[in-house]
Amino acid sequence: MPKGERGSARPYLRGKIYWIKYYVDGKPKYESSRSEKKSDALKLLNQKRAQIDTGQLPKSDVTVVQLLNLYLADLQRNKRTYYRSAKGYVRLHLIPAFSGKLASSVTSAHIKSYIDMRQRQQAADGSINRELACLNRSYVIAMESTPPLIQRKPKIEKLPEDNVREGFLEHAEYRRMIAELPDHQRTILVIGFHLGLRLGEILKLKWDQVDWLNNLLILSRKQTKGKQARKAPLYGELRAWLEMAYAKRTGEYIVSYEGHAISEIKRAWGNARKRARLPQLLVHDLRRTAVRNMVRAGIPEKVAMLISGHKTRSVFERYNIVDERDFHLAGEMLNKYHLSAGDKTSDEAVFTGQDLVDQVPNRGRKV
Repeated sequence: MPKGERGSARPYLRGKIYWIKYYVDGKPKYESSRSEKKSDALKLLNQKRAQIDTGQLPKSDVTVVQLLNLYLADLQRNKRTYYRSAKGYVRLHLIPAFSGKLASSVTSAHIKSYIDMRQRQQAADGSINRELACLNRSYVIAMESTPPLIQRKPKIEKLPEDNVREGFLEHAEYRRMIAELPDHQRTILVIGFHLGLRLGEILKLKWDQVDWLNNLLILSRKQTKGKQARKAPLYGELRAWLEMAYAKRTGEYIVSYEGHAISEIKRAWGNARKRARLPQLLVHDLRRTAVRNMVRAGIPEKVAMLISGHKTRSVFERYNIVDERDFHLAGEMLNKYHLSAGDKTSDEAVFTGQDLVDQVPNRGRKV
């Protein structure tokens, strides 16, 4: 008798397909061999037995909550800046929804039920996708563990998002906003508007990163999202503003309150934008504004990307939003070009629009 057929472990048929049965932690496990050949089922059964003997087969009692906690621990251990947001997604939404569920029992139907529940709670599709990303990563970490904690993960599909923003800040709006912000947060607006740095990068800036002699702001590799050191120019109002802030400094951070770095600006920013009559303005709109202004100023795209910290041109282009004024400006530039081209060929025949139409072949059109 073959090795895999002793006792109750003998393969059995379900229709035309052979299945196997084995035990993990005293609990029966059933699995299809996906084959009509008994020999294939025996090979699979022997493989499972070997994995059980070496402790490679995932346990059956691991819960979703355990996986989520492993995920948070991984973020914290690796000092991911995303940890704080992820902790909120996990504690407030994922754990209450999946508490008590075994990780191996979660199916795509459970994922869809979770999505339906969150949509009934009027959660944005983007927020739901961030939560699902946390859940998906939790399963991946468990599968990559040694030995693996689970054998498979459910199919987790994201919702389509239509959240590409097109907001930016005009100069008059910038003036209104800066007048309404608290003193210690105005520097955030000034740096973001002029250089397009990310909020997280601005909040980590220290005074020893300002090169006053060479008019440069130096970002270290550790504080940038792309983990690459960058430099940005100090110019005009930006330098003047930093000089005023430096004269009144109370700590090592450029943006600080009573000598301490800050990490939360939501309340102050929200109140200021209401008073400035800019209810839809986001801090991230400053980044988009700076990119657009750099392009309008004629700064080469490669240099602009180095300043703003965009790694790929596709992402940079997404931030380089145009408005109606850009199209009018393009029209004026094209008009100047064509006028100058006409001057260069002034001794040649000048054609009117109708002349150009008349030169096009008839190609069978009815007259």
